[in-house]
Amino acid sequence: MTSRRSPPEDFSRDPKRQRTFHYAPGTSHELPCNASPKPHEKYTVAWICALHIEMTAAEAMLDELHDTLPTHVDDNNTYTLGRIHKHNVVISCLPTGYYGTINAATVISNLKRSFPSIRAGLMVGIGGGVPSKADLRLGDVVVGTRVMQCDMGKIVENGQLQRTAIARIPHQLLCTAVSALRAKQERDGTSITSIVAQKFVGHSGYHRPDLSDDLFPPTYDHESSNIFCNQCDHTKLVPRRQRSDPNIHYGAIASGNQVMRSAFQRDIIGQELDVICFEMEAAGLMDILPCLPIRGICDYSDSHKNKSWQRYAAATAAAFATELLAVLPSSEARERLELPSRTGPPDDYCQQLLELLNFDQKDSRQSSIKTAHAKTCRWLLTHADYEAWLDPKRLIQHHGFLWIRGKPGAGKSTLMKFAYGNMRKARRRHGTTAAFFFNARGDYMERSVPGMYRSLLLQLLQGVPEVQSVVDNPDFEYEDLNECLQLDHLKELFWSAVLALGQQHSFTCFIDALDECDEQQVMDMVRFFEDLAIQTTEKNVKFRICFSSRHYPYIFVPESIDLVLEHQPGHTEDLATFVDSRLRIRDSALRSQLQPDILQKASGVFLWVSLVVDILNDQYARGGMDLRKRLKEIPDDLHALFKDMLRRDEHNKESLLLCILWILCAKRPLDPSEFSHALWSGLLMNGQADEEPPNLTRADGSSAADRFVIGSSKGLAEVTKARQPRVQFIHESVRDFLLKSGGLRELWPDLGYDWQIQAHERLKECCSYYLEYNPVQTFKHNTRRYRATANFLYILADKGFPNLILRWLEDNPQTDIFDEKERFRYPLFAALANGNKSSVAALLGISTIIQDGVDITAGLSHIKDLTNFIGRTPLSWACQEGRRGIASFLLQNGASASGKDPEGRTALSRASESDQDAVIEMLIEYGADVNSTERVGGQFYVPILLASKEATIQRLLEQGADPNTRTMNCSTIIHHMARRGNDTGIRAVISQVKGMIDDVNATNNDGSTPLIEATTGGHEAVAKLLIQLGADVNIGRTTVGHTALIEAITYNNLKLVELYIRHDADLSARCPDGHAPILRAFMLKRWEVIELLFNAGVDLLAAISGDPEVWEVHQDDILMWASQFGHASIVEFLFRGYSKCHISSETKDAALKIALSQDFIIVVGVLRVFGAVEDRS
Repeated sequence: MTSRRSPPEDFSRDPKRQRTFHYAPGTSHELPCNASPKPHEKYTVAWICALHIEMTAAEAMLDELHDTLPTHVDDNNTYTLGRIHKHNVVISCLPTGYYGTINAATVISNLKRSFPSIRAGLMVGIGGGVPSKADLRLGDVVVGTRVMQCDMGKIVENGQLQRTAIARIPHQLLCTAVSALRAKQERDGTSITSIVAQKFVGHSGYHRPDLSDDLFPPTYDHESSNIFCNQCDHTKLVPRRQRSDPNIHYGAIASGNQVMRSAFQRDIIGQELDVICFEMEAAGLMDILPCLPIRGICDYSDSHKNKSWQRYAAATAAAFATELLAVLPSSEARERLELPSRTGPPDDYCQQLLELLNFDQKDSRQSSIKTAHAKTCRWLLTHADYEAWLDPKRLIQHHGFLWIRGKPGAGKSTLMKFAYGNMRKARRRHGTTAAFFFNARGDYMERSVPGMYRSLLLQLLQGVPEVQSVVDNPDFEYEDLNECLQLDHLKELFWSAVLALGQQHSFTCFIDALDECDEQQVMDMVRFFEDLAIQTTEKNVKFRICFSSRHYPYIFVPESIDLVLEHQPGHTEDLATFVDSRLRIRDSALRSQLQPDILQKASGVFLWVSLVVDILNDQYARGGMDLRKRLKEIPDDLHALFKDMLRRDEHNKESLLLCILWILCAKRPLDPSEFSHALWSGLLMNGQADEEPPNLTRADGSSAADRFVIGSSKGLAEVTKARQPRVQFIHESVRDFLLKSGGLRELWPDLGYDWQIQAHERLKECCSYYLEYNPVQTFKHNTRRYRATANFLYILADKGFPNLILRWLEDNPQTDIFDEKERFRYPLFAALANGNKSSVAALLGISTIIQDGVDITAGLSHIKDLTNFIGRTPLSWACQEGRRGIASFLLQNGASASGKDPEGRTALSRASESDQDAVIEMLIEYGADVNSTERVGGQFYVPILLASKEATIQRLLEQGADPNTRTMNCSTIIHHMARRGNDTGIRAVISQVKGMIDDVNATNNDGSTPLIEATTGGHEAVAKLLIQLGADVNIGRTTVGHTALIEAITYNNLKLVELYIRHDADLSARCPDGHAPILRAFMLKRWEVIELLFNAGVDLLAAISGDPEVWEVHQDDILMWASQFGHASIVEFLFRGYSKCHISSETKDAALKIALSQDFIIVVGVLRVFGAVEDRS
């Protein structure tokens, strides 16, 4: 067969009309004018939509709109081209009425014909949520970490569809970008709300609807032919806590060719395929182009569908896509570095990097895992798969991958800890071994991929100092060293460090509990290690990775060794060994009967065995004679066993519930002392604890803490044995049982569906009671940065404790407490400066800072964002900055619209000065006096005198501002506007107020006119306007007696001098000292001004002759000016006709030099006649 070259691309089709998003005039964000398009190959990102509203949202995200390009002859698509961040983007929409996977595949195939360099696709639009799988709300965004085609399968018995969907995973390029964005959002939060607010100004349809977000149970179908649910039974609504800010969810998406309208089928498929969203296009794209589905939730995939939320959902999805493109590397981004191994001692830079990579608790999970029981786990060392993994000759077969999989609680982590410890001992001389144990119960670094990379990289650089040379590479030098902690930089560093090992060193990584990390992050990480392993295998670098996880049906490595723990005979022998050593039953016959039953029911789950052996031992110790019966009663399912343990007795149920809620809801894991005090406060409220708080610092503190935690949790919680011990569940499967399997609701049904509301309310009461029981005065003194007199509300706002703020305000409702000795003066400023947005909401008396789809604190996340707040109250600051939302809630909460801030200014004057029209109207509605006078910069003003924009002035006039008001020196409103350079304001006043034009020549008590004021300020546009309106340039004087012309000369304003000369300025008008304008110009050495006056007809010779003594001191200046501008007659007059002439030789020579440079030959001749020379030496 002969290969055939593809024909050249044919772009003979005419460009198609672009659909663009039309912004209302005057909005804050408008698409820039069309820019020239880039070549076809410069467009690298495809943005695919299914609906026109999705395309509208997409086009709104463009930073730059490009003109169209011709398309391939076989391409029937229509495109919008543009740029978002650094990426050139092609936006296309499915034809109207043509939806589903097949049509999506057609569109993307055509797109690739016209734009062959597309390397990433985004399928952005709306989708239906699966609320039984995640805490979804309408407007939330789902990012597809996996796509499952839900209508693919075969028909089996009873006509049922047996789904045979194959998981489609987004390309590593996109997964890596998602991981980087998630890491960024973990630190800084998402910008979805502010992006939507910015991009859709004037388009309220794409803002959050003013509708309730209703979720009905799957058993209740829509009852009316009406598309809306106003006739449905709202008593059946699922109770949920309210929130209006969109959350981002990462999970699997079901894709099919039909709309999902059945809640019953939704939940079945959601459970079967582990999906959280339904849509109709993504499955058609994934095999054609690296593609990431991004869906805004517009309904709950049930019969209660309607279109009210579709535009907002499309907007939030588009906003997330925009955030993603900000972190997606452009096609010009540098490729990975492959660095040679170099030697050299680590420098200070490297040492700083090592210190930065380190973080607390990086080893806490590993240290909390119990050491393997004696004689167990050793079977692994001689297992054929383990030996094959270590065999260098077989590295090419498995690329260094070993994956240990097993059921929850099977003992994977214990086995990994054993293998890691054994490898470290065996390879101490020949290689480096590193480990990371994911911990879902820990801090972000303990349960995230960035934390893993930091830990492994630190262990590698410390274990093999030779590879520290990689940080010497210029590409790894950062102005801010913290940049290296970004996910993409960590991966680059790790990649380069591993390849720098060469063939002299080996490196083995043990990575445990992948299931305790987010699925999407795991996918990206596994692919990264796959790529790295291929490189290390090709370069003969001895690099091995051992993963352990639960059974992941959708994540695997083709070239790897898989070991399923519960299928291993050695693991079964370990269970038998454990039972034999831990079962405290002396009756050997009974023991021999119980042991095989325990092992059979365990199904390979070590945690189940450990719990059951303890139960039987306890039963036996209390004289139990029904152990066989008890064992039969014990469920063989781990979750059912947890439920049995918690239900077995009714003692201490209050303590048990509090224990569980504190572990589930605490923002971070509590240490034993914190936990004991938290539990004690809740029990004390109900009279179930002594008044003296527990003391775990005594000699028996450690054992007392263990007993306290085990007793209150009925054995399902423990104290870790780390350097910084903390309280946690004995296994992550306990949390899964309580939350994912519904154990919490089943055991405590009173908590309801949305249990978190009641849980946090309960724990808030515990905190409040604790604070009241133990007065907090000492707390204030021991907290850094605050003075002893600091108000407690200020501290809570600064620290970011919104729930405590709410509790405090119940008894102390005042929020505008001023303290000039604290850094931010007011609690609200402290909360804003620290980005404590929940605290801001609490202080404003609202549930969320998202109002009408807009974040009222947008742009305020750090201290540097809060500016110009000194000397302001929260209200005057909010009005000055135009933050209408914040100002509105402050006024609603009782702030005075007429009150003055520490600088004596009202909110209305601040708003007027910064032209905040909407705020001005609101303040007047709340009673602000539009004609109130206040002192600003030594002058007294009314608000209208401070405004500068026509709309603001018009608004103030409409609200009753007096245009005829005058200040203490009788200055008119036009005086003040002229002084401030406000020509727009003058036009507005003249046009709005009859007879105001007469004031253009009005003088105040100082004799100044508006034109004089404009001249002093150098406001040329105002001066021109005033003259057009009839201002006389010869009326009025400054306080020192200057006319407008002399004032312009004084400030060397050539344009104003020229303007006034053209409008008949009196060229002979004198200052109080008797000086004429031209003499004033000579005194100030204003050569260009002198030239203007001279050309305008001023008789300089007559002025000099008429008053020679006054001009005597300026003869050098006259000579220099005349020489510079070529006035030979003036030069000759000075030497021949001026009786007072005594010009020095040096001045003559300097004048000659100037005349020569200007090529004024006649002046040069005159000067030479009178003794000037070029070089006297």
